[in-house]
Amino acid sequence: MTAGRVISSRMKQLVRSFLLTLALCGWAGRLPAVTLCVEAESALTNEAPMTLVRAAVPGAGIKPVAEASEAMYLEVPLGAGKPPKVKAGSAKIDLAIPVDGTYTFWLRTYWEGECSNTIQVQIDAQPPFLVGGDATYHVWHWVRFPVSKLTPAPKLTKGAHTVTILHREDGVRIDQLLLTTSPRYVPAGVEKAGVSP
Repeated sequence: MTAGRVISSRMKQLVRSFLLTLALCGWAGRLPAVTLCVEAESALTNEAPMTLVRAAVPGAGIKPVAEASEAMYLEVPLGAGKPPKVKAGSAKIDLAIPVDGTYTFWLRTYWEGECSNTIQVQIDAQPPFLVGGDATYHVWHWVRFPVSKLTPAPKLTKGAHTVTILHREDGVRIDQLLLTTSPRYVPAGVEKAGVSP
């Protein structure tokens, strides 16, 4: 065996070993993170007490909150009631998921207080999950699901999906939804609607 073949054989072993290490660590074949941001007001349907608020035309008894993206958002007005007394209240938003993956789910929200700081979200026919419960009030901010590694993030396939925002408490506002395959991505302020690789 010549020196060139020995080096070539040893190089192949090193490459195989390196690729195996990458695969075992979960790095091989990893695609760049994908982020999808959607305006909450793009809901195809909404059922009272979930209401679409337009800052320019707020509607009876509604005082619009400034700094919402596109000056519109979804709201369950304070005083509208809570389940189980009020069973209705939802908004359905269609999404086109760009790639198969495990997605961290974010909502840009505005809470009125400690009894107005959660919402439920359902993706397709999966069980609904709770978003919120934080103590940030009277300011637009982002809340995420899952909050910890103990709760699995939703796995979604490429294609059409429906997100349903379900009324849980009154005094809540939803401005944007953001789904990302990066568990490290943290949205800030108003995000640009659309898909970014």
